[in-house]
Amino acid sequence: MKFELRHLEAFVAVAEELHFGRAADRLRVAQPALSQQILRLEAALGVDLLIRERRRTALSDAGRAFLVEARRTLEQARVTESVAERARRGELGRLRVGYHPTASSQPFLRAIAAFELVAPEVELTLRELPMGALGQPLREDLVDVAFLSTLGQVDCGQPALRVRTLSTERFVAAVPAGHPLAGRPGIALADLTGERLALLGRDVCAHWHDDLVAMCERGGFAPRGVRHAGELGALLTLVAAGLGVALVQESTRLLRSEGLAYVAVRDADVPIVSAAMWRGDDPSPVLARFLGLLRRSGAIGAIPGRRPGGGVTMEASPLIEQGRTP
Repeated sequence: MKFELRHLEAFVAVAEELHFGRAADRLRVAQPALSQQILRLEAALGVDLLIRERRRTALSDAGRAFLVEARRTLEQARVTESVAERARRGELGRLRVGYHPTASSQPFLRAIAAFELVAPEVELTLRELPMGALGQPLREDLVDVAFLSTLGQVDCGQPALRVRTLSTERFVAAVPAGHPLAGRPGIALADLTGERLALLGRDVCAHWHDDLVAMCERGGFAPRGVRHAGELGALLTLVAAGLGVALVQESTRLLRSEGLAYVAVRDADVPIVSAAMWRGDDPSPVLARFLGLLRRSGAIGAIPGRRPGGGVTMEASPLIEQGRTP
């Protein structure tokens, strides 16, 4: 470009004041410097924008036409600058959120809802992750932050990743609403003896499946049969239909209650940890703002590479990451 925005600002000031002295005062520059800027602009354009007479300054025909576009350009420059500043503050952009269906729904949904309130113009997408996927979606840049769940304490072995624990829950028994155990304040695993167990399949996540079966065995619960499901919603549907009982985390109550009753299990000794995970070197201002919201929520501080204890669109993902972590 042959001229700069400051030249346009100088011209607009003179065109509106039609007086070099007043325009110089308005811009807080020396009058000779202002005159030089206008001369450079006219030289760059190859046309006189002003008619200079001893007692008055007026716009030429070219000056009147140029003034319209000069004002428009300056206004667009202000809009562009504002957009850049808002993007720097994390008010504009995108946030791709991955989640396990078993991630604790209360802190997860609270965080998403709160972020939409403070950053309504950020493009927010939710992507369901298979329970076997931990760091892989982050490493492959499929999501910016992931809400995950696992059993017990797990070291994900990824020093570039950061984790914030959101909640630690216990297993409860999900039983049909009319089940004899439904009205009890609490039960032991052995009280489920003789029941058919509805369970997420081992192909969904081997770690989750095996540790849950081992917990049942420690509690003396040997189910008379097992029905496998591919995801949590299907599992709850099986229970509501009277086709078995299931051991699920406490926050599952928020997902579905129709046709179901949830009973505390006193000797369920494996905790379910829900956490948020992200790349520590991600420079995204939107992600930084979202993480700041999580920090202000009072969650435990981030631990590198470790796992202790506008509208929303939904997509599915075929990713499966091998290992013992769900």
